[in-house]
Amino acid sequence: MSGRKEILTEKMARQICKMIERMPDSGIPVTWDSVMSHVKKKFGNSFNRQTLSQKSWEGRQLIAEAFSEAKSVQKRLLNDSAPKYATSARSVLQKRIAELEAKNLSLQEELEKVRAQQFDELDVFLIRPRNLQDLIDIETTGS
Repeated sequence: MSGRKEILTEKMARQICKMIERMPDSGIPVTWDSVMSHVKKKFGNSFNRQTLSQKSWEGRQLIAEAFSEAKSVQKRLLNDSAPKYATSARSVLQKRIAELEAKNLSLQEELEKVRAQQFDELDVFLIRPRNLQDLIDIETTGS
């Protein structure tokens, strides 16, 4: 196939996803404008919102999924970050607990996604026929 080389690769998309996931923790507002400007700064390529949100790999829109997760974490943090008395020790601890709970929820969701993906990969591995002699050779050589 000829034509221009693909700029937005899956590897770059995964790096963009990691950058987006860190935005709420860094205090950076999670908006498409901020995502586009940070992508331009970090990778030197300017992508518009439609390209970032619609591009998919293996049926998954990685960047759009990371954006929605980061947006939900940001909303949780904003809802929980306004204690009545910000200087009292109790409200500071409650704020920290709320932040950790929001982060914990997002990590649990991510863990469930990874588990589902690994189960799918295991199913594919188990379904695919294998040559028994090759498996025995692998076991005996230890690699």
